[in-house]
Amino acid sequence: LKKILWISRHSMHGVQIGALRRMFGQDVEVVEDPQPFDSAEKIVGRVRQGGFDDVIVVAPLSVLARMVDLGLRPLWSESEVVPREKADWNVRNRYYRFVRFRRVRRLVLEFDELGPEAERREEDGHTPTSLRSATPLIRGDRGGDHDKN
Repeated sequence: LKKILWISRHSMHGVQIGALRRMFGQDVEVVEDPQPFDSAEKIVGRVRQGGFDDVIVVAPLSVLARMVDLGLRPLWSESEVVPREKADWNVRNRYYRFVRFRRVRRLVLEFDELGPEAERREEDGHTPTSLRSATPLIRGDRGGDHDKN
């Protein structure tokens, strides 16, 4: 019997459970945990204290990277955005179809150098007061759903 922890605000879909049964056997047990987390360390603690064999977590990539650093290799539920009629589920009017599970081995962040214009300069100012009157530059959706782009 394999015991798997599912950490997400959303319930697992039947097609995902079907894939887990093919991977781990018909008697696989999935425990859903919708409780929020504030660190990878807390997730790792839940997995180890609960005696789980595996974990699937919907979380930012930085959290997944830290989990790997702490010795876990979580499963990744890969989905793709599809038209409504092909969807397995929807979140905020976006439609998703399950593709497969994959195991996270490592996460790598690669950078391109942008030249000297992108570097810090003293003439740009360095006191916090210079930011108070500035127009915010950071905007946008901070969704955490795993979709294939």
